[in-house]
Amino acid sequence: MLYSAPSTAGVFMRTGRTSLCTTIALALLVPAPVLAQADLSAVYPGPKRLDVSVAGGLRMSTDWSDLVLLGAVSPASGALEQVLTRELVVRPGTVFDAVATYWEGRYGLRTHVGFAESCLTTGTACADAAGRATVPVSVDLNAWTYDIGGSIGLVEYRQGTWVWPYVLVGVGGVTYDLERTVGPPLTFIDRSPPRTPDGRLVVSGDEADQVLIAIDELNFETKFALNVGVGTDVRVPLGPASVGIRLEVSDHIHRSPLDVIVVPVDRSRRAGGGTRLDPGYVHNFRIAGGLVLQFGR
Repeated sequence: MLYSAPSTAGVFMRTGRTSLCTTIALALLVPAPVLAQADLSAVYPGPKRLDVSVAGGLRMSTDWSDLVLLGAVSPASGALEQVLTRELVVRPGTVFDAVATYWEGRYGLRTHVGFAESCLTTGTACADAAGRATVPVSVDLNAWTYDIGGSIGLVEYRQGTWVWPYVLVGVGGVTYDLERTVGPPLTFIDRSPPRTPDGRLVVSGDEADQVLIAIDELNFETKFALNVGVGTDVRVPLGPASVGIRLEVSDHIHRSPLDVIVVPVDRSRRAGGGTRLDPGYVHNFRIAGGLVLQFGR
């Protein structure tokens, strides 16, 4: 009986190839500085800490709507009837905020809530609109902003860091609580039809075009919003804790709460498919400063 023993060289070659593949995989998946550390938790993801802040500042918004003019010719009189949608805006007002952020190294999980008092108006200021008879009276409102998202430090975090700049992004909403129900500021304008030199009226019934304007009254409005911004902390380290000043600039972006639909009506008084006016996006800029407290390493 012949017995053939396995080749020792072949075994060594297979073992060598396996060890080499394992070494390459570790080198690609694990950074070299991490391999050099005995305590991996000290390097990744980084020092864990919690900070809370309260702040106050100014909140400014872009217009909810721009000037829009709709026109139709009356088939009865030939008069040109026009509808003017005026600018509608939330005037600048003070804002108060609270933020809590859980950090691991440069990366943080952030929650934010803010409150502001202002008014919804077509004038340059709340008092101006309330005092002019030709402009709809302004309406007081409370605005709540809230979001959850992330923060990323712009520098590597070290214990004892005095200045900590960061960027932030989050998703949430903005809720407007108006003092009373109001509608969009629509103004109806009648203009006489044209006349000939001898004073006769010119009426064209073929060009008659009627529309139905459907408006959604404003009262308690909530809109989905995206929040982006930048900020920085100037802190005095006090061992396991620190205290300092926080400055932030952010923008809550959402669709305009204004909702106006224009529906064409034919001569049989039947309404066709409507067209929704697009007022666009509203930007709510916030500039705030306040106190920040940090707990942890």
